[in-house]
Amino acid sequence: MDLIPIINDLQKRLANMVRRGKVHSVDFSQSPPRVKVQYAEKAITSWLPFLITNMDENRQDWQPITVGTSVVIISESGDLNNGVVFSSIPNASYVPPSSSPDEHVTQYSDGTKVSYNFKTNKLLVDVKGEVKVQATGDIIADAKQVKLNGGTGVVTGECICAFTGNVHSDISIKVIAGK
Repeated sequence: MDLIPIINDLQKRLANMVRRGKVHSVDFSQSPPRVKVQYAEKAITSWLPFLITNMDENRQDWQPITVGTSVVIISESGDLNNGVVFSSIPNASYVPPSSSPDEHVTQYSDGTKVSYNFKTNKLLVDVKGEVKVQATGDIIADAKQVKLNGGTGVVTGECICAFTGNVHSDISIKVIAGK
């Protein structure tokens, strides 16, 4: 019995169990979406599923993977056709937005940033554009103090002047609030 072909196959499979690479292409039309990964100079995988952070009955997260993302392929039995792609490995092009062990941070390409520090209990949402909050029920802001545009007082068109008994003439045009 010639063991050389068996040993060569085992070596190939062992080398392919864990591979690093970069996303070569993405197909969002497949369900679930899939990627091809370039793991060597001219070596590209077939379409493989990629790990989505969380997908269960309680919560579903979605973050589209992009071409060029550094990834790891884990392949059952070393067969790259059965691989699953895990992203994102920090590199010179994509550095983490924080290195604090006390923060969860999401930063978007336009500079918008959402961070929560669970040691100080502070949530920061810094949006580089418009924010829309939509609800089918009430929106309730309950805090020790709510500051809008610098934190000065707000006079609405429903405020009655204590001196004249009429609606205030100097109402806010930046902040609109109901009674």
